[in-house]
Amino acid sequence: MVRAFFAVELTRNIRNQFYAAQDILRNSDAKLTCVDPPLAHITLKFLGDVSDDVMHSVQEIMSEFSFKPTEITVSGVRLHPKKRPRIVWADVSDNGWGEETVAELDKLLAPLGIASETRVFTPHVTLGRIKRFDSSLRVAVEEISGCSFGQMVVDTITLKKSTLTPQGPIYEDIMEVKA
Repeated sequence: MVRAFFAVELTRNIRNQFYAAQDILRNSDAKLTCVDPPLAHITLKFLGDVSDDVMHSVQEIMSEFSFKPTEITVSGVRLHPKKRPRIVWADVSDNGWGEETVAELDKLLAPLGIASETRVFTPHVTLGRIKRFDSSLRVAVEEISGCSFGQMVVDTITLKKSTLTPQGPIYEDIMEVKA
């Protein structure tokens, strides 16, 4: 079994902008685990644990998959959900590209038994996971809510393997799909 997902990798420049924002978040009294910026990405679709046979079929389908490149902007920081927040994320503006792409992936992968997402796709980059909330975190998020992390062109979707460890996830690229 392989734990896998589709992701958009961010440019090094965008990822490097996360360090300063995360420093401000860490200065709150909340207990949170920040995502290591080199691991930061946009998750398009989480596949879950899939068998080797299904993974092979996913790769075959993706070798024929096509999409149009798009420009995205990563800016703004907020808590999610608003009530009893569990994560801090950076917003991503993509003019609906992600939602369309996820819908297409859902359609292609459904015959393999991979469930479609029930929630509306909201493009974002997770900056941190909240273990214990404190109101000072709202103040910190407000301070960086207007941060602009940068723009980039999305021309590659990466199928990734995720191995969970006590030290955090280890990601391995399985395949890339170019626009």
